[in-house]
Amino acid sequence: MNMSRLLCDNLCPSPESEETTPPATEPPENQPPSSSVVSRCGPVPDNQRVRSHTLSATQRRQRQAYQAYESQVYNLTLDNNELRQQIRQLLERRDLHVTRMLLNGERFESDVLKLVWNLLDTLRSGAVGLTPSARGFFSSRSHISQRDPEASGGVHQFVMQQGPSSFKNRSFTVESIRVLAMVDSTTPGEEAREIRRVCNDRGGCVVEILVHFSGRMTRETFVALFPHILSDETLVSRLIGKQIEFSSRLLLYFNLQRRLMQQVAQADIVAALNALHLGDPSEFAALAHVDHRTDEYTSWL
Repeated sequence: MNMSRLLCDNLCPSPESEETTPPATEPPENQPPSSSVVSRCGPVPDNQRVRSHTLSATQRRQRQAYQAYESQVYNLTLDNNELRQQIRQLLERRDLHVTRMLLNGERFESDVLKLVWNLLDTLRSGAVGLTPSARGFFSSRSHISQRDPEASGGVHQFVMQQGPSSFKNRSFTVESIRVLAMVDSTTPGEEAREIRRVCNDRGGCVVEILVHFSGRMTRETFVALFPHILSDETLVSRLIGKQIEFSSRLLLYFNLQRRLMQQVAQADIVAALNALHLGDPSEFAALAHVDHRTDEYTSWL
């Protein structure tokens, strides 16, 4: 019995011995060997880079020179594009400035012609008969209104200062109205300097009005036009009531604020005197003493 028990104990291991026996470890298949050096990825310098075709020193110099040339060409291209853009912007600003000047000039010309037409209507209807509504037309923005403290020498003041017409049964026909000249501070020429002297240094415009006038002469006519013959009562009495016709030219100077600065009336007196058919040449010579005279008033209109 004892012998069989010993043999069975040797052949059949106990569970305690199985638990304590460590399993055999086998190395895994296809496992790469461990390495202590850690590989890192990074850029390789150009001089250490392996090429299939190595450049020679001459080729490298040529390549570097071409890169410098290409960089210069690229920078010049950028500068050229920037200059073109600046030129285009300047041209656009120039066109905008010219357009603005043209619009301002047309607006200024329209305002001045409107004032001229109202001046002619006032002269046609008579200065004394200027209604309050007609006075109010010359608004403050045009610097023509009498209520405007900055208005001096405006159309309304000029008409009221000159008084009523010196002719009876008068009538005049407007033949033409045009802007004779329009200047600014940069307009060259002697005529432009004269206009700036009358208006101001900033410039202004001159409006020319051609009219054909007819009316009967009164004593006020001789006071205004022929003051040198008032002492000859015989001649004056003969001429009072005669119908006279002549062509006249009225020049109106306006500054840039639409203010009337000066008015010049020119009349063809010689032609009007020839139409009277005076019998005595001495009387004609006395009247013709005012030949080619420029009058600084228009009260006789």
